[in-house]
Amino acid sequence: MPPPAVDSARAVALPAATQTRNLLLFAGCIGMVYLAAPVLYVGGTHAALLDQLEASSALANSPEVLYLLCLFAPLVVTSVFRHPGWLKPLLVSAYLCIAAGTALVVATIAAGASSRLVSAAVLAQAIINGLSLSTANALAWEALGRGAAENRRGATLALAYGLGPILAAVGSLGSQVLLTGSALGLRLSSPPSFPGNFAVLFAAATLPMLVAAVFASRFVIPPPPNFAADPGDRDGLAARVMAFFLDPLLRRTAIAAVLIYASVPCVANLTLYTREAMGEVPSGLVMYQNALRFGTKAVVGLLLGWLMTRTYPLAGLLATAGFCFVTPLYACWATGLAYLATFQIYGGGELFGAYLTNYVLSASRPNQIRRNLACALLLLAIAAPFGLLYGRIADVVGEAFDPATGYRASFVACAAIVGAGLLVALTLPRRPTPSGDRSTPDEATA
Repeated sequence: MPPPAVDSARAVALPAATQTRNLLLFAGCIGMVYLAAPVLYVGGTHAALLDQLEASSALANSPEVLYLLCLFAPLVVTSVFRHPGWLKPLLVSAYLCIAAGTALVVATIAAGASSRLVSAAVLAQAIINGLSLSTANALAWEALGRGAAENRRGATLALAYGLGPILAAVGSLGSQVLLTGSALGLRLSSPPSFPGNFAVLFAAATLPMLVAAVFASRFVIPPPPNFAADPGDRDGLAARVMAFFLDPLLRRTAIAAVLIYASVPCVANLTLYTREAMGEVPSGLVMYQNALRFGTKAVVGLLLGWLMTRTYPLAGLLATAGFCFVTPLYACWATGLAYLATFQIYGGGELFGAYLTNYVLSASRPNQIRRNLACALLLLAIAAPFGLLYGRIADVVGEAFDPATGYRASFVACAAIVGAGLLVALTLPRRPTPSGDRSTPDEATA
């Protein structure tokens, strides 16, 4: 069944050609993030770098945890700069800050700093990236919501999250060459020795962010005729969060999302387990894993974008949550080359954030968009401590038995948590509506 027509409250006062421009710019911004994903997606690459610096499993998990804990940034930024007129300047600034944080790691390694200082720079980059990339994502989605009609989002998501991961796969293979000098069995270059090879990798991630900043500056956002903040936004930061969680539908969505997001901090352990599952040093295969991860993500993104144009917002959310649930279960028993498929499955699950955001966007009135999208990103930060749990489980169980058993124990814990979230998600309505448009109690809570 096709989605219902967009009502007047959700219409966009822009010509169709201008809306198309905004859709392409959104896809371009997302594409540039994907191209730099081996560095911007804090997790596997950072864990591999710290692993070579002889860090513990707990410390190797720390960059991703710090990244996730910083996802409160959009809520703070949009609380201070509430008027939509700030959207483009903030979006451009966010992409530039991402580039600056990445350059910090490059400068530290280039200066010949000690392992401790390089580790500190990696942790700092994770924090800067968490603050800036989360803000950029929230504002890019706001630009999409304000700059294009709702009924055009399906094709846009297929473009951004279908073709975008192809750029990430290309970037991952290119990153493998930068790290090891070879890709797909071919010797292509002679990279600097460790850690100089990681410095080159991080340096290569800065250019896409500069391009994204240019794209962001070209959005056309219609000025609101009579802008008024949502009543829940007028009493400060706490009131904004409270207004989000007091909405019955958004509260239930949040519970499901936090539990499903528990799969995200597990990627560091999935990467480190490469040594036990495949007998290889994690840094030697991390970019191949990323290439497989994003290649599958591209296929899934195209299919889910097509699916959403013919079904309803919940379909994409449930499909991606299913991938999140299967990933740690598969990793428990896969060994050898079969273990690489773990990252293919994980790639499909990574799209959960996009379809959760789309679901929340559909459940938001125009004056609630900024607040609700910022709170939706905050849900991933709430899931961050699960990464410390997985790292601790791997260390404790690994000491009691062996490292492989420790990692598998963390995967079982992850699957149990995500499975609980998937059960909650199954109770959500197929087509969410903004709180003021829910005419019956069933629409609000079913």
